[in-house]
Amino acid sequence: MAGPRDVTDSAGRTWTRRPAGLGSWQTGGAPVGVDVTRTRDDDVYRATAPGVRWYRLDVPAKADYRVRLLLAEDFHSEPGRRVFDVRAEGRVVARSVDIAKMVGKNAAYDVRFTVPVRDGRLDLEFVAQQGNPVVSGVEVVSTTPVAPLAPLAPKVTLAGDSFYHTDISKAPLAPNSAQASAHLLAQVQNHWGGVAAFNAYRFNNSFYEVPADQKKVRVAFSDCQRKGYTPSGLFDGPKYFVDVPIPDDAVPAAGSDKQLTIYDRSADKLWDFWIAEKAASGWKACWGGRIDNVSKNQGIFPAPYGATASGLAMTPGVISIDEFRRGRIDHAMYLAIIEPAAWARFSWPANRTDGHSSDPNALMEGQRLRLDPTLDLSRISMTPVARMIAEAAQTYGFIVTDRAGAVAVVTESGSAEKARTGTHPWDGLLAGPDYKAMEGFPWGHMQVLPKDYGKPTG
Repeated sequence: MAGPRDVTDSAGRTWTRRPAGLGSWQTGGAPVGVDVTRTRDDDVYRATAPGVRWYRLDVPAKADYRVRLLLAEDFHSEPGRRVFDVRAEGRVVARSVDIAKMVGKNAAYDVRFTVPVRDGRLDLEFVAQQGNPVVSGVEVVSTTPVAPLAPLAPKVTLAGDSFYHTDISKAPLAPNSAQASAHLLAQVQNHWGGVAAFNAYRFNNSFYEVPADQKKVRVAFSDCQRKGYTPSGLFDGPKYFVDVPIPDDAVPAAGSDKQLTIYDRSADKLWDFWIAEKAASGWKACWGGRIDNVSKNQGIFPAPYGATASGLAMTPGVISIDEFRRGRIDHAMYLAIIEPAAWARFSWPANRTDGHSSDPNALMEGQRLRLDPTLDLSRISMTPVARMIAEAAQTYGFIVTDRAGAVAVVTESGSAEKARTGTHPWDGLLAGPDYKAMEGFPWGHMQVLPKDYGKPTG
């Protein structure tokens, strides 16, 4: 449903709060106390999502699905002011829907249809004729029994006790948690209009899982930092830049960091590259590294290798395209901040830092933080994207991984999917500009864990 909290209807069914896969970040609805006629379930119809453009739902099997759209007109009384079509799987299933004409204002109205879904995802589109389309809820029922969707597997298999998958909702807090949280809050409030970044189009990470027989190449060292020498380990010793299974058509993430991850599950190896580029002579990168036996690794590169300033693997901490589509994040999230602590101060699981702040309350790279687990998210106005991230932040939290020009959470780059399909996936996932995706996130309720929390003692 379009509202910010779950609602139980008169039949005892639970309608879940607005998901990130509903194509509107706007909120409308009849005020509390106003009767929504033609229904006993006022609260299900009361909230609306004006300007909705789509709804997308992963389904567990090829089947026919009965769809019920719950609609209510909360603004217009006159017919003809809001008129729209509904498409399902590319075909029109409802034409010229005019709620005010059919039932008037603040009255429940349902649109029902059955649609075959064969590609694993139900796609609904709301197409405006006049004004903005609106929806209050969506019900989808298979016409034949189907098994539930299996949980999404992590993109990279790490050690079972990896910090990326640890529940920290009951972890102790650092003595200076309040002060460190305030230091972070100031970085959000004092930059970019007070909204943290959601890096969907640039400064994120492009990911490729490759087959066992992927052709291996040598990655040249690009001395973009003007070291004046070739660092050890790239072509001698562990040879991190030798025999790398990069696909010929791989596309690094957009932005100056040009980050690229290659994962060979069969060989149990993971490569991260920073400023990766393909030139006429072949692939080159300014820095990077490899994790061997990654399935037994926490997600930490050998120092000083890897693409992040902290030495942490990127992919396990970014928000993947698939999990965004599914609407659930089950891991700790990568967090870039503007003022991490200076170079001598970092926290496990980081093994280095590019921090520069001398403030004693500056967060350290590698330090873990969470959103207050007791906070009632349903009472806070935020985008569905921010809500999804907040839910994960209450359980798994964030890990300070890099220094950046904005406080930012980071996604899987859509470059690979765009190269394959011609369509950038984030264009059809975000219902507004990416710089507004984190609006309303309650940064003032962050809690900071102690230095080196979770570090193995053996």
